[in-house]
Amino acid sequence: MRGRLLCLLGIACVLGLASAVQADLIGWWTLDDGTGAVAKDSSGNGNNGAFSGSPVWVAGQLGGALRFDGKSYLNCGNSTTLQVAGPITIACWVNPSALSGEQAFAGRSAEYAFKASGSSLRFTTPGILDHTGTRSTLVANTWQHVAATFHPGQANGLIFYINGVETERLTASNMNAGTGPFQIANNQWGEMITGMLDDVQVYNEILPAAEIAKLMKGLNTGAADIPVPADQATDVPRDAAMSWKAGPFAATHDVYLGTTFADVNDASRGAPMGVLVSQGQADAAYQPAAALEYGQTYYWRVDEVNAAPDNTIFKGPTWSFTVEPYAYPIKGVTATASSQSRSDTGPQNTVNGSGLNANDQHAVELATMWMSTNAKPHWIQYEFDKAYKLHELWVWNSNQIVEAFVGFGAKDVTIEYSADGQTWSTLEGPHQFARAAADPTYTANTIVDFGGAVAKFVKLTINSNWGGIAQQVSLSEVRFFYVPVQAREPQPADAGTDVPLTASLNWRPGREATSHKVFFGTDSGAVAAGTAASGTVADHSYTPAPMDFGTKYFWRVDEVGDAGTYEGNVWSFTSQEFAPLEDFESYGDDEGTRIYESWIDGLTDGMSGSTVGYMQAPFAEQTIVHGGQQAMPMAYDNTKAPFFSEASMEFDTAQNCTGSGATELCVWTRGYPAVPTAAVTESAGKISLTTSGADIWNNCDDFTYIYKTLSGDGAMVARVTSVGTGTSTWAKGGVMIRDGLNGGSTHAMMVITAGGGNGASFQYRSTTDGASANTDSTAVVAAPYWVKLERAGDIFTGYVSSDGKTWSTLASTTLPMADPVLIGLAASGGVADVARTFQFESVTGTGNITGTWVQSDIDAVQYNDAAPMYLTVTDSAGKSATATSDTAATAAAWTRWTIPMSSLNGVNFSKIKKLTIGVGAKGATTGGLGMVFIDDIGYGRSAR
Repeated sequence: MRGRLLCLLGIACVLGLASAVQADLIGWWTLDDGTGAVAKDSSGNGNNGAFSGSPVWVAGQLGGALRFDGKSYLNCGNSTTLQVAGPITIACWVNPSALSGEQAFAGRSAEYAFKASGSSLRFTTPGILDHTGTRSTLVANTWQHVAATFHPGQANGLIFYINGVETERLTASNMNAGTGPFQIANNQWGEMITGMLDDVQVYNEILPAAEIAKLMKGLNTGAADIPVPADQATDVPRDAAMSWKAGPFAATHDVYLGTTFADVNDASRGAPMGVLVSQGQADAAYQPAAALEYGQTYYWRVDEVNAAPDNTIFKGPTWSFTVEPYAYPIKGVTATASSQSRSDTGPQNTVNGSGLNANDQHAVELATMWMSTNAKPHWIQYEFDKAYKLHELWVWNSNQIVEAFVGFGAKDVTIEYSADGQTWSTLEGPHQFARAAADPTYTANTIVDFGGAVAKFVKLTINSNWGGIAQQVSLSEVRFFYVPVQAREPQPADAGTDVPLTASLNWRPGREATSHKVFFGTDSGAVAAGTAASGTVADHSYTPAPMDFGTKYFWRVDEVGDAGTYEGNVWSFTSQEFAPLEDFESYGDDEGTRIYESWIDGLTDGMSGSTVGYMQAPFAEQTIVHGGQQAMPMAYDNTKAPFFSEASMEFDTAQNCTGSGATELCVWTRGYPAVPTAAVTESAGKISLTTSGADIWNNCDDFTYIYKTLSGDGAMVARVTSVGTGTSTWAKGGVMIRDGLNGGSTHAMMVITAGGGNGASFQYRSTTDGASANTDSTAVVAAPYWVKLERAGDIFTGYVSSDGKTWSTLASTTLPMADPVLIGLAASGGVADVARTFQFESVTGTGNITGTWVQSDIDAVQYNDAAPMYLTVTDSAGKSATATSDTAATAAAWTRWTIPMSSLNGVNFSKIKKLTIGVGAKGATTGGLGMVFIDDIGYGRSAR
């Protein structure tokens, strides 16, 4: 049985409770209690928080909260449910009164602590490492939602979030298992917060970014959630169905719907108030029996009802939406006029909304209106982008303060309209525009009914004004409304992509349509001309024949009604390129569902150097994913026989990858970049090294390294003749021995700095991705100066010398490193992306040092050794074929590897039984190390 399973079984035996290793919400303090000296744990685990000191109940971001004075906190006990020592998510709302020093949010003594350090987020693993954000900055006296997900021992294993948005990723250290209490607003160092906390949540799993964002709104406590239409939605179709996310315990649902908030909010089974439209229904969706009213605001509520025996009813929130109006305002109207009195009183003022506020009330300033000169006739004309079926015209008349006395406002008006600007018709009248109120609260008080006249142009000829003395006329604003008679708002959206092959087409229907004629095909010209294949449907939905992969389709809907046919626009979309063969979403953390139990790797069968999944749950990758929530991580170790790594998965039933025009397979891959290398010029032991690296320090390095290979004991000596010029006193250059080229690799080095550490510093990192440490010279030294680093077993010792003959030991440390290791010269300039040049001479080495000099810029957490990736496909008859990519394993971003089926000769793609993913070349005698991620293996065809 594999090692990681034995390890997990051992943990389970020690804990004695299955619940202790389940991924779940393990603590949730809403802080909504409001009274008393205990904050209830709503996770069901009983980790209630007892007051220490005098926290104060206050209003919070989500209901209630607690204010802490820097001397108070909550003690939630030391239950094993809060003992994680593995993947963890902590989230809460925080409102700090000030940002100085260390201020705790939540944590467990000796295990983990989430807090602020000054204005920065910090996650501490006590006794191991402070992980401090540099881009995760808080603001004082402001509510902010903060979260940290921490996967011990993983590159990018710590992710900080502020207000639901990822702010940065850091390498995560290991984590100890703590035994002390879990505390809110405090930790083992007494770093109590001054400020407010709300809705503290702890999970023993890594929540993905989408779930972190949802935490800001609070957790679902049993009520219905995520309404469709969304709360306060507008322009909702009259025939829209309502749906929601059911509460976690709901067996049935009671639906309330009405036009009065109070009725819907207060109604119940006992007092239905005429709005209980469905009681005890099974589906989490409701379709009103009749079409909803145009422009009406509706209120609705869903109560979730538990199953017997308790039949508890969880009252839901009251949501609202507003139905689409019968007619819509025309936008982008152009206005011209017979004249204008001033440069700022042009006709465009009547359609640009310049004088309107959010309540459609018009201002009294003339500069927001149109004013003519004295010259007659007075007319103003409007042009639309196309011909519309007009419904109404709303008029805001001249609204100057002097209007009541002078009467510039239009009174008797002749209205003409035209579809082409040549042939005009007069709208039956007479038409008299009401006088304005001459008040800044004035709203439109004239509505002209156009009765469905079709027009692109409308002309208003103003025959008289309200004053009758002044010759000028004026208008404040007009608004035209049209009746939508064409099909609109297509679904899939116009120019959409990745549309399912079996998708149905939908659209907003025209107001007069009694049927719909749909043209559909791959020829845009035929669809536009109306010669493509077509079908007529009674509803505004059409399902075409199954489509082909990666194909661009065109469609048009003509709306047919009693008054005639309204031709629609030509829309397009592209069908999905690939269907999934394996998307990695079905795997879990319980035995029997784990990813490595389906994808058999070398750790399981001993046949290669692969390891699928992680040693601790979650076993699948949940952060570095292409689609969905999970991907497959696979480590490869090709440094020993058989010098390749692979994992295989067999389908229970052979998979058919033919049909719908499928001609390709695809695999989405991501790895880490290969180490960049460059040639090195050495002349008589002299080497010049230019670097733009920021530093060799903390958990991950950014520097330039010139190296060879060392096996066994050995040493390297160099005279640092120059540390270059620049601003950083911690620029450093010297000799280094390192166990690898990843940013967090263990190493030891003896360097000369530009003034930091008195000039000479012995530095090292004792654990992979761990913290760095150093011992500095007690005496001030400066380049030129000699340095030496020696390896004797696991002991590394740094020396310095002024003449290269008499050596002084600066420090030593114990660093277990497996052979072979790298030995050479290292330098960093202290400022990222700013070049600095170091000079070395008299570079010599002792011991089994082999190879030629290689130069690499190290600036990533992890690198992959370059190797080919291969996919082997096997059918149910045992016939197989293999495709190879030379770049997939070192692609630093998600990359689609597309494989023509025609290149996999002999395989029956209608009966695919087995997939094998590998890294390395079979038959090779050497190889390297790395980690790759695999997601969304599919079949289909790339978009044409």
